[in-house]
Amino acid sequence: MDRAVGVERGGGRVRVRGLVLPALLVELLETGRWRHPGDDVLREVMPWFEDPLDFLVDYDEMRRETGALLGLHESHAGLFRLGRGGAPVELPWLDVDAAVLIAVNRHAGDDVAIALDYRTGASDPRVVASDLFTDPGGCAWRTVAPSFSAALKPPGPREYRYVGPAEIFEQALPGRRGQAVASHDDLAVWLPGQTAQDAEEPFTYVVGLDGTLRLAPQRSEHVACAGREPVLGAGEITFAASGGAWTVSEISNQSTGYCPDPSSWTAVAAALDRAGLERPPEFTHPIVFRRCRQCRQRNIVKDDHYVCAVCGGALPAAWNMDEPHAR
Repeated sequence: MDRAVGVERGGGRVRVRGLVLPALLVELLETGRWRHPGDDVLREVMPWFEDPLDFLVDYDEMRRETGALLGLHESHAGLFRLGRGGAPVELPWLDVDAAVLIAVNRHAGDDVAIALDYRTGASDPRVVASDLFTDPGGCAWRTVAPSFSAALKPPGPREYRYVGPAEIFEQALPGRRGQAVASHDDLAVWLPGQTAQDAEEPFTYVVGLDGTLRLAPQRSEHVACAGREPVLGAGEITFAASGGAWTVSEISNQSTGYCPDPSSWTAVAAALDRAGLERPPEFTHPIVFRRCRQCRQRNIVKDDHYVCAVCGGALPAAWNMDEPHAR
């Protein structure tokens, strides 16, 4: 037993309040490599966070901060959705008896945290974090990564699920997608067949989770082009004939159904490059989408003016369109 009550060592393992810490976390702690990755990195994987966090760098800190949850008054435990010593609970609740805090708020009173959630497994638990910002009525614990080891892997491109009107989603046919464009030849064959519009007018595009560029006629719904599936990017694209070849002359992330961040350009550019299409170095018409946390309406930010056009509330600095929308 360690000098800190509630921390045990034995058999090559470290237990905090009876829960075995992941071997990878122990290795990082013992070698001094368990460090805060930077606020920008955390906001990328947890866009609902607005307040900074401190990573807990020793076992006693983890034991002490986790144990403090047990001392909360019952009313506060309900507010923060903490289950203790009773019937099993699931997300958005946290079972304190099956959790260890690994990061807590940097500033007193912010009441935010990241925890290992052992309800999904004893050796490589899920990583969850508290969300006090999305729903003003109370806290919700949300999944950050399906396991601790997965949380340490470099994040891939962000996946965007549909966040537009439900009736438009229902009209889209599952499994029916736009035209796949994997090469310049694919585009050269498809474009002349689009007789409803000029070939140099904008088309709807999405980039699927497999990285494939898909096209549909202008004014087609992006969710229909994607077959109801999440995407890596979406917007409008315009082609121009140049030297006997088609090139991308203009491109945006304008999709009010998926509302992708301008950072989706990385995935979009990769899809264009794989198809062998000459392109601009960035979005020619980037759009910044945000959801107001007061009225829940979608907004387009113009001229860096982060104020809701509907209710006048402040809009968050980080992309948050996956937060709950207005009912």
